[in-house]
Amino acid sequence: MVQIKWKEIREDTIIYYPEIEALCYRPYPNHPKGCPNKDKCEWLNIPNFETILEYGEYKHFYLIYAEFEYFKYWLLRLFEAIKTHTLDYWTSSRLECLLYYQNSVKKLLSDYINCLPLTSQNYVLGFGYGLKIKSQKYVGSMENSCINVFSTCKLNGIKLEIRPKNKIHLVCLLCAKKLIFKRPKQLTLEV
Repeated sequence: MVQIKWKEIREDTIIYYPEIEALCYRPYPNHPKGCPNKDKCEWLNIPNFETILEYGEYKHFYLIYAEFEYFKYWLLRLFEAIKTHTLDYWTSSRLECLLYYQNSVKKLLSDYINCLPLTSQNYVLGFGYGLKIKSQKYVGSMENSCINVFSTCKLNGIKLEIRPKNKIHLVCLLCAKKLIFKRPKQLTLEV
């Protein structure tokens, strides 16, 4: 149900601009005050991507992402609810709530990244917060570093759904001074 994939990308396919950070403060569905993590962003003082590039001297960039088959998950939960007579509990809004699946997928992705030969000279940006990487004290979000995740993924052949119904992607950016992955340029691990 979850595949962990990686793809080496070129620096010029990472789309970033300062206006992206401003999106964190705009209201969106279920978040009338904007992103609930914006206080963490300010506290962690995550640098923007331009600063990361300037001081990091990175030569290799990778998108590492978990592809979660959301529709299969939804069907399995629904069938389980029918079988166990718990349809009252597994309402459609509860089935769609990310709190029931996101932490498991996030942990799989964290575990995968922690198996890589990373040092403090690498830099990882995540999808929101909560990603725990052994080689890095705090992991900020790509958006908070002014990266347009949708455009970057699209340019690199990863199709994200805006309101996902089939697959959900949790995407990280790894910036490295040395080659982390050997060829092929893309690998899939199914969990």
